[in-house]
Amino acid sequence: ASLVIKDQGIGMKSSEVDRVFEKGFTGENGRIEKRSSGLGLYLCRKIAGLLSISLSVESHVGEGSCFSLDLTGKLKDQ
Repeated sequence: ASLVIKDQGIGMKSSEVDRVFEKGFTGENGRIEKRSSGLGLYLCRKIAGLLSISLSVESHVGEGSCFSLDLTGKLKDQ
């Protein structure tokens, strides 16, 4: 079982995708808009980990981003 959240936004550079869950990381788009704290996705990954849920992202510039929550780990624990 999984939950997938996909958008058709501006996407992220491949060099940023690898770092998006790091505490305090703000990608180029966040720095331009000055609306990013670099904590949101970090906290999402931490909470998902505590719940035994895998959180991943795929993104391509100009195509958007796709976040996936793999709930199978959590379901096995119940």
